[in-house]
Amino acid sequence: MRKRRSFSGSRPKPRPRTRRDAAGFISASASPREGIGREGAALRRAEDEGGAGEPMRLNRWLAEQGVDSRRKCDQLVLEGAVSINGEIVGKPGARVKEGDEVRVNGVRVKPVRRLYYLFNKPRGVICTNDRREHRTRLCDLVDPLTPSRVYPIGRLDEDSEGLLILTNDGDFANLISHPRYGVGKTYYCIVSASLDADALARLKKGAFVEGGRIVPEAIRLVKRTPKMTTLEITLRESRNKEVRRLLARHGFGVKTLKRVRIGELALRGLKRGHLRAITREERDAMVAALRPA
Repeated sequence: MRKRRSFSGSRPKPRPRTRRDAAGFISASASPREGIGREGAALRRAEDEGGAGEPMRLNRWLAEQGVDSRRKCDQLVLEGAVSINGEIVGKPGARVKEGDEVRVNGVRVKPVRRLYYLFNKPRGVICTNDRREHRTRLCDLVDPLTPSRVYPIGRLDEDSEGLLILTNDGDFANLISHPRYGVGKTYYCIVSASLDADALARLKKGAFVEGGRIVPEAIRLVKRTPKMTTLEITLRESRNKEVRRLLARHGFGVKTLKRVRIGELALRGLKRGHLRAITREERDAMVAALRPA
C-alpha cells in the first residue's frame, strides 16, 4: 500500500486531548450551538431543503451529524442499516423531523452542534474524503482537530493553497456557495510573465471558458518584475479552477495561487495547515451581508 504524501511546512501535532481542546475553543469563541436559524434559511427559499426546524433529507441529516459522506450515507440507507423511530428506511430521500430518533446499525445517532472554521489549506493537499486516495487529504489534517466531522464549502485544487470555510451546517454551506449570492473570493496569484497595462485590461474583461463566461469583480496589480507579476484577483464565480482557467485563456501560466479572503473572512494570521473557529458574530454578519445578485 502506498503511503500518504505529507505536505511541506508546519502541521499541527494532535495530542490526546486534541478533540476536547477543540471543543473548548469553540465554546470560548462564542461559536453557536444552533444553525443559521429561520432568518438565514429564508434567504435560500429557492432550495428544496427546509429551513431550521423543517424536515430534512435523511442522507443530508446523517452527513451533517458526521456519520459519513452523503454518498456513503446513501449506501447505508439502501442496505437497510438506517431506521427512523424504529422503522427501517430504504430511501435516502426520506425526511427527518426534529425529535425523530435515527439509528444506524442499531446505534442511535445524536445531533451534533454546528461547527464553523477557517482553514489554511497547504499546497499538495486535496479536498476529498476518498479512502482510496494515497495523497494527503483535507480530512487527514482536519479530522484530528475537530470534535465532529466538517466539510469544505467549495474546494481548492491540489496545487492551490489558502482559505477554506469548513462546516457541518448545510444551510450555511448552501448560502455561501449558491451562485445567487455570489460571495466574493479573493486570490493572490503569481503569473510567469510581466503583464503590461493592455494585458491587465484584457483580463478585466474576462473570458469565455467551458461552462460560461468568467468576469473578475476586481483585479489589482501588486508587484511586477521582468519575469513575473503578482495579482490580486476577486471573483464571484463558483467554478472549478476559475482563476487558472481565466488566466490560461489569455495565455498566462500560474506559478502560485493562494485564496486570501472569502467575503469578509480573511486568511491573515492563520498558519498553513491550521484552523480557527468562526465566531457567532462573524457567521451572522456573513449571512446578513448576503443579498441576491
